[in-house]
Amino acid sequence: MSIVLLCGDMMFMSRIAGAAKQIGVDCTTAMSPASLTDKLVEGTRLVAIDLSTPGLEPAVLVPKIRTALKVRPRVIAFGPHVAGELLEEAETSGCDAVFSNGQFFANLPQLLSQFVTIAPE
Repeated sequence: MSIVLLCGDMMFMSRIAGAAKQIGVDCTTAMSPASLTDKLVEGTRLVAIDLSTPGLEPAVLVPKIRTALKVRPRVIAFGPHVAGELLEEAETSGCDAVFSNGQFFANLPQLLSQFVTIAPE
């Protein structure tokens, strides 16, 4: 089982990788939307998307993630609470869940564990 993180913020990367390690799951990071699909491998259970990533188009990226593997990983997104339109776009693009940064980081290990252990479709 693994998590793939799309994020360009080094502090976020560190916090998320630490939480993944805490729950015993590998975490691979893609720093751009273009490099994300190369990081997806069978066994990826969760893709976490930082909506602040430059060049991100959720309406284009999320459908690609959903069809990239035989077993579809869960897709969650997080971003600034003031970016309402972007949060809404992520939700309508097919993310399984969308969180403000505060919601996402408040209980990060539990949240990751919850989405990693949900049975894949």
